[in-house]
Amino acid sequence: MRYYLLSITMFIFLNGCSVGHKDFVDIENSFVGKKTSLIKPFKFENSGQFIRGDFEIAGYGITHVTKDKDGNLIVHWYVSEILPNAPKKEWIGKCLLYEIVDPKTHIIKSWGYDEGGNPLSCRTWQ
Repeated sequence: MRYYLLSITMFIFLNGCSVGHKDFVDIENSFVGKKTSLIKPFKFENSGQFIRGDFEIAGYGITHVTKDKDGNLIVHWYVSEILPNAPKKEWIGKCLLYEIVDPKTHIIKSWGYDEGGNPLSCRTWQ
């Protein structure tokens, strides 16, 4: 869990240039098969505040948790939002994702992009 929080913190809070969407995907893929304790809704301390110049604001954290037909937990994340004055227009939108978590072991089985978001807004920064 510590590494998970550290990784999330790193890509949200570091200032600088965009590294990219692929790095974000690689980080999320690295969590699959690992245990998480983040399965209850919570709000980031800086949600709604600028975290990157004047074009990215922090999301809310875990917004809600649902279950799929197999009983797995689906943990819904609102990571951040890139605003219309971003350097590249294709980045504009909310970074919304979900993780499918085993309810007994809390191991992340998979993840994906949630409806209503723009996957290209999910980026790492350096």
